[in-house]
Amino acid sequence: MFYPPLISYLIVGAVSTLLVAAIRRNRLTRNRAIGIRSRHTMASDAAWLRGHHAAIPALIGINVLCCLFALALAGVELLSWPTRLGHILAVAGWILILGACVAAVSKANAAAKNV
Repeated sequence: MFYPPLISYLIVGAVSTLLVAAIRRNRLTRNRAIGIRSRHTMASDAAWLRGHHAAIPALIGINVLCCLFALALAGVELLSWPTRLGHILAVAGWILILGACVAAVSKANAAAKNV
């Protein structure tokens, strides 16, 4: 019953992990497809790099949240925990992940403005 949100948590966690790895290796150059694209981060290559490096802690937080909520939903499925708990976990996880996404964009914009 909770496999779709569990799988989506794993996918988002994997994407955030790959994004952090690309940023740390300076392999994520300014582009219009992948990354935090705002007026401030797209202003220059230096703003792009500084903004993305500033967002790394929030991106790692997204990964941690995804792993924790995927494990919790696996517990609901495999250990026969209450279904209501699964519904709460599925929604609460996405609310926290969206909050972490807002934090990542905010940190990236703040850092990019100072370039």
